[in-house]
Amino acid sequence: AAFPGAAAPPGVFQQGPPTTAFPGVWFGQAPGFAPPPAAGQPMGGQGAPGEPAAQRGPGVPRYSYAANQQAYPEYTAQAAPVQPQVDPVVEAFWRDEQQSNALAYFAWACSSGFECLPGPIGGQWNVPSVSFRNAPGTIVRCKKCKAYMNPYVTWSHNSRRWNCNLCGYNNETPSNYQSFLDDQGKRGDRNERPELQYGSIDYLSPGEQYCARPPQPPVFIFVIEVGYTAVQSGFLDAVAAGLKQVVADRSYPGGSRTKMAIVTYDTSVHFYKLGANLSQPQMVVVSDLEDMFLPLAEDILVSAEECENTILTLLDTLPGMFRSTKLNESCLGSAVRAAEIATKHIGGRMMIFSSTIPTLGEEKLTLKQSREQTKSSAQADKEAELLRPAIVGYIDKAQALSGVQSTVELFVAPQSYVDLASLRPLAELSGGDLHYYPQFNYQQQGEKVQQEIVHTMTREMGWEAVMRIRISRGWKLSQYYGHHQRRGQDLLVMPSCTSDQTFTVVAEMDEGTVPDPVVTVQCALLYTNSSGERVIRVHTYGCLTVQSPQEVVNHVDPQAVAVTLGHLMMETQRPPREAKLAEARNYLNQQCQKIVAAAQNSPNAESLMTIPLYVLGLLKSPALRASNDTPVDLRGYFWSRLGSLSVPLTVAFCYPRMFSLHDLDLATGEAGDEGRIVLPQTLNLTAQCMVGHGVFLIEDGHQMMMWLGRQVSPDFLFSVFQVQAIEQLDPNAAAELFAPANIGAATDPLAIKVQNIIGAVRSERIPFMRLEIVRQQLDQGETKFFQYLVEDRTLGLQMSHQEFLQRLGHRPAGAAAAGTPQRGY
Repeated sequence: AAFPGAAAPPGVFQQGPPTTAFPGVWFGQAPGFAPPPAAGQPMGGQGAPGEPAAQRGPGVPRYSYAANQQAYPEYTAQAAPVQPQVDPVVEAFWRDEQQSNALAYFAWACSSGFECLPGPIGGQWNVPSVSFRNAPGTIVRCKKCKAYMNPYVTWSHNSRRWNCNLCGYNNETPSNYQSFLDDQGKRGDRNERPELQYGSIDYLSPGEQYCARPPQPPVFIFVIEVGYTAVQSGFLDAVAAGLKQVVADRSYPGGSRTKMAIVTYDTSVHFYKLGANLSQPQMVVVSDLEDMFLPLAEDILVSAEECENTILTLLDTLPGMFRSTKLNESCLGSAVRAAEIATKHIGGRMMIFSSTIPTLGEEKLTLKQSREQTKSSAQADKEAELLRPAIVGYIDKAQALSGVQSTVELFVAPQSYVDLASLRPLAELSGGDLHYYPQFNYQQQGEKVQQEIVHTMTREMGWEAVMRIRISRGWKLSQYYGHHQRRGQDLLVMPSCTSDQTFTVVAEMDEGTVPDPVVTVQCALLYTNSSGERVIRVHTYGCLTVQSPQEVVNHVDPQAVAVTLGHLMMETQRPPREAKLAEARNYLNQQCQKIVAAAQNSPNAESLMTIPLYVLGLLKSPALRASNDTPVDLRGYFWSRLGSLSVPLTVAFCYPRMFSLHDLDLATGEAGDEGRIVLPQTLNLTAQCMVGHGVFLIEDGHQMMMWLGRQVSPDFLFSVFQVQAIEQLDPNAAAELFAPANIGAATDPLAIKVQNIIGAVRSERIPFMRLEIVRQQLDQGETKFFQYLVEDRTLGLQMSHQEFLQRLGHRPAGAAAAGTPQRGY
């Protein structure tokens, strides 16, 4: 059951892609939790490689995956007291679940659900694989529910029959899969069969059994706007530079199998012939925007390796070809149609680069607001309407692209309003992501665009993927969140999936049923890897059910609940409800009130009081704050981003990390025992933790800001920035010292430490985080920095954390009588 009085669902399952060289999904082991520290006290805790340490509280187990493929804790988390008269099924579960569950590092689990974490690709997080390429039909599955073989099934008749742990059906075992049973009823060959030992497994499947067509090669088609805004802002130069880097380095996946195409557009669509035998690419223009067609029979979609020189030549010349253009209108819809025609026989990843609102051709848009209204989305009567698509054309296009195995990755770099609410479904519903660079300037944001293009093209990807999640009898999956298409009731379609994506699934109990002592969730993702292999990644997670709602309350994971509340809040803005943003804010306030009431009645549920802190951060974020500094397109971008963020990145968005850089000790900023840079202790987000002579770094997973106090030491300024006084510091030039190309170039010991810290923080986050430097009382961006201090009163919500808790009805012990506000952790 859910916590008492709350409207959150009784079970929440969130999964994301794997941390190995594959995009996948999984479930894992429940971590412990420690609340944030008191004001001025540091946050502790260690994370797994690639995970920000401060995002997990002290006591959270960190897991390794050793060469023998057994997960083991490096230190022990607190366990719930063992109840007397343990059920034999429960006792067996406790004995086996550490090895039998999906890899423990991959999931963020709690009594109300599971939240899976993204992580570094490759490294030690390897999933064991089983090959059935030479044995078609031997992947053993339940005949009734189609669940895959896993460690939790039970055996009988000397392994000739087995009971499915999800639906209970008694299956016959294929003759070539039988073995003897030991005195505990377990398979005698289980140590030789990874699928009987581990909850995470890769099946290398026979192609003819799981393929409707030959495996798809990696395909990239670049749809690039070349109008006046894109050229003059430098966006076209940044795009060309990023693409050239990937093509020249051959760092894209798939090697010789990879294919590429380039289409450009302004008021017409331009195709390019890229044959390997051409000395120069040839351009053909199509001006009929309402009846798009392919003007070339061949050499539009070509081998990236064979035609590398032609592709690089075109990318080199593109910015110069359109440097003097005066065309400032866009036919984006027609260009997408052109790319769809070019790749409909094969599918792939469509990377679209746009700078202006599409006002020509298919699915053209018009301004929904006057100039005055575009300044902010805080107009109560119009903001909700402006966050919804004006037309359904791009929704229909996304569905059509998904049907031909094409995904859209949308990069938008405008100078003004572009109706992002209408454009973003193109990426979201085709399984892609939205990248947004408002008021784009090459000097300030060019590096970010290039880094994100490189990351987007070089990460591991799964192609033509479908995913299905199954759960034990007595439970049902009621809601699915994330960037995908749903086919039927439970099949998630992702033409291209990556290790940056996260999906949330809500589970509910069936009415009138008594759940089994152990509930099992199994997620199976069928995909083609970049080498052309069909793979099924299966993750199985089992957990115990409890009869006492109090136990659920006492073991809730606040970060998992906060993420789920965000999804449920966004659901209020979708049809048929289509509520105003004020109602979305009220929804979060109401849920927090119920959570606070539950915590007041549960003395052992201190972690519940962390949920209002995350919700307060969300209310003060650009996604929800009611202020005049949030353009409607920017708000829409953050809504899209929240739709598929992982738990750590969502937590960082709601409650950013802040470090002090002016008081580093000897070890901080240097490589530790494991070779990782030691970061400073994390501070609470309040001005009480800041001093006028300090230097503070804050990051929310999207951007970094450095604040320098007016009284900062001249020694610090000279060591790090080579200036004597803060007035001499140029913020833009200073930020360039911490660009990726300059990390490691410093010679001063203090500058090296600061560069190491910024480089380490940046490496933990996706997407690339640009650094902005602001000086106290000298730069306008200082206001933006203080909006991150969510525990204080901010421009978006004039309410501190303590005041917010009091408004929700929280009364710490002893505080009610004295009337003194106290910290509500």
